Amino acid sequence: MRNQRLVAAMSQAGLSQVRLAAAVGVDPKTVERWVAQGRTPHPRHRVAVSDALGCDVAALWGDVDRAEAAAQEIVGVYPARRAVPSGTWRAFLAGVEQRFELHAFAATFLPDQTLDLTTEIVSMAARGVQVRLLLGDPESDAVAVRTQEEGGTGLAGRIALVLAYLAPALGTSGVEVRLHDRTLYATTFRFDDDLLVNTHVWGSPAGANPLLHLKDGPEASMAPAYQAGFERVWSAAKPLEAWPRTEDSGRVA
Repeated sequence: MRNQRLVAAMSQAGLSQVRLAAAVGVDPKTVERWVAQGRTPHPRHRVAVSDALGCDVAALWGDVDRAEAAAQEIVGVYPARRAVPSGTWRAFLAGVEQRFELHAFAATFLPDQTLDLTTEIVSMAARGVQVRLLLGDPESDAVAVRTQEEGGTGLAGRIALVLAYLAPALGTSGVEVRLHDRTLYATTFRFDDDLLVNTHVWGSPAGANPLLHLKDGPEASMAPAYQAGFERVWSAAKPLEAWPRTEDSGRVA
């Protein structure tokens, strides 16, 4: 697509493609590709062109630096969560050094694909990893609605199953579990600076929906946005102090 903004800037500056190429130090054919095909120059050439034309880089190519940073933030994309090899999950769990965070309703597939998730979590805590598990409140409206949307049953039971499975790790120093009653727009798994985001499609089970592998860092924007969402839900969630249900209240303690 022809870059009309670049053409207008060249016209205003009185520079032809040949003269701009000479000013920037590239072949005229390169400038032709920038103009006619809408190609984006390398960063140093973008700066040189903007200096030669007396305008901002963003005026010629938009916020290309932010777009490039976003592209670098995306490590990989899976067409569905079930397409992620089970060995990948095990490697992430075994390699985490600082924090492991889960924001889900149940995520029953994780203990199913891991030989002993409870032992892994206890091992993490022993080596100083901060573990925060944010699961759905089995009695919440949000869980009931998600069950209906998926056209199935048993989501509350799956949450109870995961909590029962994790029971040996509950009470371990460094391991926190909370139950939330918020709408779950995406299930997220954080292993240090690696964030796996399982998107949710209405009426479709999470395992059939796409998953993004993001890398957090100083220039990242997407991973921090998901992290901020996690923190908001975490702050509103209730700590899990005991499981199973207390006999006197009939609700999750």
